[in-house]
Amino acid sequence: MRKEYKADILKVILKNLSLIILLLISLSLLACNKEENSITDPSTDLKAGYKFVKIPINDQDSIMVAIWYPTLDAENEYNYNTASSGLVVKGKVSHNGSEVNENHPAIIFSHGFSGGGIGSVEICEALARAGFYVFVPDHSDAVMSVRIQGQSNGTLNEALDYLNDNPFGDGENFGYRISELQSVIQFVNSSSLKVDKSKIVLGGHSMGGWTVMKAKEAGFHPTAMFFFSMGELNWLYNQNRYFEASTFQSIDFPTAYFYGGAEYGQAISAGLGNVYAAYCFIHSPSPSYGLLVKQGNHFTYNSQAIAPGSFGNNEQITAINNRLINFLNRHVNGQNIVVTTVPEDVTK
Repeated sequence: MRKEYKADILKVILKNLSLIILLLISLSLLACNKEENSITDPSTDLKAGYKFVKIPINDQDSIMVAIWYPTLDAENEYNYNTASSGLVVKGKVSHNGSEVNENHPAIIFSHGFSGGGIGSVEICEALARAGFYVFVPDHSDAVMSVRIQGQSNGTLNEALDYLNDNPFGDGENFGYRISELQSVIQFVNSSSLKVDKSKIVLGGHSMGGWTVMKAKEAGFHPTAMFFFSMGELNWLYNQNRYFEASTFQSIDFPTAYFYGGAEYGQAISAGLGNVYAAYCFIHSPSPSYGLLVKQGNHFTYNSQAIAPGSFGNNEQITAINNRLINFLNRHVNGQNIVVTTVPEDVTK
């Protein structure tokens, strides 16, 4: 009986072997999926840390540098400073939060004339949460609308009046910006912060774009560069370009050029045919991106307290952040992702 019983069991097993195998595979896949679902993407856990430091630029002078960086510490509402508008620059960070024990790429960002190191906090915070260190100095501009620390003074209108009375020309009067940015580069390369020094990106808004390009011309080779409306005011009001075609043609790294839809309309109305960003994109080698900020103006990249009448709304800032982070992840971190799906954007 025992042998017959075993034989019957064997027959049942053989008859249903395919079903058993299928069941085992299904259970295995379920287990795998459960395990994968329990693993969270590290980037979704990252929060924005924030601190500021004072660094020397020569034997006598120093500048303040704002630093955003990835942290696992909880974020809290944070008041950065009061701008010359009388409004408080607000954000959400972990002030002096601990660093993550892993090196991350660095971004050195130069603000536009008369701006300040905390002029674009929504963008800087988002970059930190995406896994990047962001270093932004307070340039020593003649008119200052906001400071990282201390008294803010001047307004955007006063800054524009100053530029009107002191034409940019060849930029000779603004050379201090280049040396200040070079001091930040030196600080990043010599610091003990958790920065991947083989991946340093330069970015700039308006005259800040000129500043980072001049640092590049002076010998620094970034991993990539991005620009927020670089030189658009100089092009619109003076019909002068910060840089000619040969400067862009010599670039050998990825570039991204953001510009505003309102700026494009102004350029067309002025008979210029296009924005300066289009010229930069056309003459830059691949990979390069021309990225439209819908209905954006020259100050869309700034926080409300900095530019109360023309700051970027949530939709615009989100659109900037998404494409900028995609650009950095693709060309700095090597991820195989699409940078933009916006129909008006151009890529090569």
